Amino acid sequence: MKNLTVGIFHDGELGKDLGKKGSETDIIMFNRKTDDCIFTFMQPVEGKLSAKSQIMSCIDFAIISFTELTHEVGETVIMIDSFGISKGIILSLPYADTSQIEKIIKDTSLKSFVIIERDITKIFELLQKVDPKRVIDTSPVAVIDQAFSVKGVGEVLLGFVKKGTLKKHDKLSLMPTNKEVIVRSIQMQDKNFDEAETGSRVGLAIKGAAAEEMKRGFFICAPEDCEVSAKLTLSFEKNKFYPGELKEGLLHVTAGMQTVPAKIADMKENTITLELEKQIVYTNDDTFLLLDLNAKKLHVIGKGKAIKTS
Repeated sequence: MKNLTVGIFHDGELGKDLGKKGSETDIIMFNRKTDDCIFTFMQPVEGKLSAKSQIMSCIDFAIISFTELTHEVGETVIMIDSFGISKGIILSLPYADTSQIEKIIKDTSLKSFVIIERDITKIFELLQKVDPKRVIDTSPVAVIDQAFSVKGVGEVLLGFVKKGTLKKHDKLSLMPTNKEVIVRSIQMQDKNFDEAETGSRVGLAIKGAAAEEMKRGFFICAPEDCEVSAKLTLSFEKNKFYPGELKEGLLHVTAGMQTVPAKIADMKENTITLELEKQIVYTNDDTFLLLDLNAKKLHVIGKGKAIKTS
């Protein structure tokens, strides 16, 4: 069965129009199942910048409302473009002149987005046509969204299969703690499965780690399939719209579903070295966002990819 994860931005009602509400933290989940696809919709609570940046690493498709052209909408465009997300929908006002929207997105990955009025039937028709290409024949990596204890079941985590195919009874590690865990069961849409492929939204019963140890952004995988560090060197591209210069001081970096405080330790022309407040876990193809959470308007400083230093 196909799985599709969709980010919804700047339309607070769209998630409930497209699916059934699930979990809610600073990220609100909605779910919908058809005969051939499981849809997961992720929507950040408005104003929660870290949550918005974390969603970008999980989604296959983005829906962004341009009914109001605000600084927040502009920043969402920058984030989507930073992750190279090229499949999506832009919602415009009825009978609106879309030339301004087209001008904003013309040099970004959003240039291939479909611009339509807010029509739930049309949106869902477009979603059903999306067929994300998956690589499933690699060892599994699952990223954790949240975890809790369930009476009679034990420790349960919710998350996404980031890579490969996850199987019941897999013996893996909770990273970055490197604690051995076993996948006792796999659920999708409240049904039990023996395995889950890349892109699947899953609930996993876990043996070997307590719920409070399984933090958002942690991985379940083999240790060799990820990197763990409190220091990063990135090939770095500054956001051309960010008005300030890079300088020493407390910033934040988002990697996957983790956002942590960071300090600039070294800068060169196209690279930047960051010292993080704590260790994070990531894969070599992850995109990192450098954020200034205290900025008055634009918070995205730039993006980067990890460079191996040893």
